[in-house]
Amino acid sequence: MYKLDERDIQILSILQKEGRITKTALAERLNLSLTPSWDRLQRLEEEGIIESYGARLSSPFLKNFHLVITEVELESHKEGEFARFEDAIMSFDEVLSCWSVGGGLDYILKVLVKDVSDYQDFLKRVLKANIGLRRYFSYAVL
Repeated sequence: MYKLDERDIQILSILQKEGRITKTALAERLNLSLTPSWDRLQRLEEEGIIESYGARLSSPFLKNFHLVITEVELESHKEGEFARFEDAIMSFDEVLSCWSVGGGLDYILKVLVKDVSDYQDFLKRVLKANIGLRRYFSYAVL
């Protein structure tokens, strides 16, 4: 396991706030020359500490959408069924996250839709895909 030092933590902190910072600006903020700064960043990526870069969406934009948490139970727990479900469900654009969980459920989905009608359409497409759903429960996030 890669051990983070203070400089690595500083890089991660900067990138979480400014994901589009230039290599030069990052080096300046770290008080390092460009090469050592770039080497550290590459090492963090290669070690899998930084998996990807993304964008934080504005609250006014997100007000046009609704978040729905969906609990899912599968029909079968045979070998391969979980992977088949995960691959299929993640192909739907509305699905932001899919977590495998223990207990009485198999998965919890984080789904982003425009409205209730959009969510109903999403559910119809999921059920039509025949990916092994036994039952689901939906919770609109207020």
